[in-house]
Amino acid sequence: MSWLKTSLSAFFRRENQSPIGKPCSNCHAIARYGYSENPEEDLKNIKPRCLKCLVGQLHADYIAFYGRALVVAPVSGPAVYVFQAAAEWKEHFSDSKIADDVILLLERMSPRCSECGDNAKFLWVEAQGLRETNFDEVLDHGLFETLLKDNSEPSSVCAGCCVVRISKALEVGNISYLEVCSPRGEASGFVVPMGY
Repeated sequence: MSWLKTSLSAFFRRENQSPIGKPCSNCHAIARYGYSENPEEDLKNIKPRCLKCLVGQLHADYIAFYGRALVVAPVSGPAVYVFQAAAEWKEHFSDSKIADDVILLLERMSPRCSECGDNAKFLWVEAQGLRETNFDEVLDHGLFETLLKDNSEPSSVCAGCCVVRISKALEVGNISYLEVCSPRGEASGFVVPMGY
């Protein structure tokens, strides 16, 4: 139980020093997000961002990404929305099923965007039923036993269409995140709402 106390303590320290409500590091509007280049970044490296500046950054990041990633739709509740490399995740959390599911789904995805026909690098998964209290079930039990049971079939999307979907979900859902981290490099992985 000491790990839980430590995790909760770290989370509340992070939340008290949240980038949310601070001036956006680009335009100085009120930030509703923190942006980082790596998941679980030190607070000093998380930049406050408004929605407009976050979406511009995500667009640049997603286009520059050379791998493939499964992207779970943003939902309210979990503290962060971050990219995790599947191989790295599997190495650190060998009992977790999400990495295996991600790899299998990415192998099966269509090479064309379901919206515009462009080259697809992302597989979009709806997140109905995902909450702050059950995101760990998705990580532990994988996508086939959780989100894919209650949501529509995943759809292949290009970088531009993926970012439009993320942006729309954030805006419509009035969702904020302490940390948002985009896919980088070329390692396959997943973007998922989760807690610390």
